[in-house]
Amino acid sequence: MRFTHTVFRAGHAVVRCALRRTAITAIMAVYVTGALMAACSTASLLDVVAPANVPVSRLNEPGNAVLMVHSAIGDFECAFGAAVSVEAIISDELADAQLGAAAWPYDRRDFNTQTNGAYGTGSCTDNQTPGIYAPLSTARWSADHAVTNLTSWTDAQVPNRTALLAQANLYAGFSYATLGMAMCSAAFDLGPEVQQTGMFALAEARFTAAITAAQASSNTSILRAAYVGRARVRLFLGNKTGAAADAALVPVGFALNSSNDASDNRLYNRIYAITQQFGTYTIEANSRNLVTDRGEVDPRSAAKLVSTRPADAKSPIWVPLKFAAGDAAPMPVARYEEAQLILAEAQGGASAVSIINALRTAAGLLSYTGATDAASIQNLIIDERRRALFTEGFRNYDMQRFNVALNPAAGTAYPIKGGTYGTTRCLPLPDVERFNNPNIK
Repeated sequence: MRFTHTVFRAGHAVVRCALRRTAITAIMAVYVTGALMAACSTASLLDVVAPANVPVSRLNEPGNAVLMVHSAIGDFECAFGAAVSVEAIISDELADAQLGAAAWPYDRRDFNTQTNGAYGTGSCTDNQTPGIYAPLSTARWSADHAVTNLTSWTDAQVPNRTALLAQANLYAGFSYATLGMAMCSAAFDLGPEVQQTGMFALAEARFTAAITAAQASSNTSILRAAYVGRARVRLFLGNKTGAAADAALVPVGFALNSSNDASDNRLYNRIYAITQQFGTYTIEANSRNLVTDRGEVDPRSAAKLVSTRPADAKSPIWVPLKFAAGDAAPMPVARYEEAQLILAEAQGGASAVSIINALRTAAGLLSYTGATDAASIQNLIIDERRRALFTEGFRNYDMQRFNVALNPAAGTAYPIKGGTYGTTRCLPLPDVERFNNPNIK
């Protein structure tokens, strides 16, 4: 005789049923089945609540305002790590090193021919095929939901309400901005399709609200991060004057980093996890140890070969040196160096050269001494951003907005794994949104 146990969880209650299996007679089998049904009421089996979850209604209480904002930040940081990884793969900063076909479209850049890939539904914790649309959409909703509630509550109900509003608006802004850089279009709260410029405009509005709230609550760190974020999207929207004004307000040494940690997969530095830890991706050969126009290996984009066994048992695994410390290595969300590169792009000319040379001096590199015509300065900025912001989520959108040539070119055979390279520069609206949103045709 053998006993098997089935456990049903309904809220915090645990109902245990023992089923005694025997092969004596069919009558006994019927008896046991009847006994099981009598011992275990089935009325509540479909009424299941995951014991570790907090009901949404509880989050909508002023007493949980801090939890709501911290949850939004956590959602963003997990989504951000996945988004940076996806953008790095598409832009050939990283290369596929696994045998799972689901991830090949990222590396092959052929999402222009399909809209049902994992980028639409995948999670932020998947170290083989990280998702981007669903995690960032979740982060965006969480932050906007916090803003809505905090706006409706009073200072008497929520201590430090204005400071929390600054944080919620900041991370809503970064969610919209990151979606805008990655997606050709998106939709929010079952609304109509929004193009990239629309997403950047939404981000700018959130950053402006964050700046106002941060100033009112004397939150210097949030204020500076919001200046970087608003400078970023203003630049993308063509407002160079506004971008320069914001970027100039960010002091040397400032950085807002993702709070990475080795204690949980949601907290991992995703670039480290998918390269050195799991060996599912590696640095693309033409992106390893990038050099300046003076022939120096740039320490900001330096890489190292590690002994991690690749998932495809073939590709050598390289990891960006900036993230090689492990799962807890910080990942920048906004920092001074980006602000300076925004300022250089917005101002151009001799000012751009001066700014870039100051950044190079700080990195221990020789100064730029090349041509200073407009085309040369633009190429200098593109190349400097590639190295200074390596694997930080910017390269793919930079390739799109500057129309950088794809390498390998579209139509080139995708080695070993089949197919050809495509022309994806931004990800199309995924089927999961298009088919479930009644306001999108």
